[in-house]
Amino acid sequence: MPRTAVKEKKAFPAKLALMEARVALAEGRRQVYGSQLSSDPKAGGLYVRPLEDPDHVDERRAALGLGTMAGYLQHWNLAWDVEAYKKQLTSLETSMSIIIQ
Repeated sequence: MPRTAVKEKKAFPAKLALMEARVALAEGRRQVYGSQLSSDPKAGGLYVRPLEDPDHVDERRAALGLGTMAGYLQHWNLAWDVEAYKKQLTSLETSMSIIIQ
C-alpha cells in the first residue's frame, strides 16, 4: 500500500525509504535506500547502517524519486565513498549483530 501511495504521489518517497529501512534492519536485513544512519560511539561520527548492494544504491534511490547518496549524506556533512563503505560493511554488520538473510 505505501508503494502505491508513492506512485500515486499521495506519499513522500523519503518516508517510504525510511519505513522500509527500519523494517529491514529490525528484521536483520540490509536497508535498500541508505536512509538509516547511526552514530559510532567509538569513532564519534555517523555512518550508513548496513546497505544492500551499495554499488547500485543511487539507481534504486532514483527509481523511487530520491536524490543520490552523496547528496543525502551532505545533510550530515558526510561524504559517500562506496568503495570505503564496502570495505567497512562486514565490520558494521558484525558490530551491530545483524545477520543478513
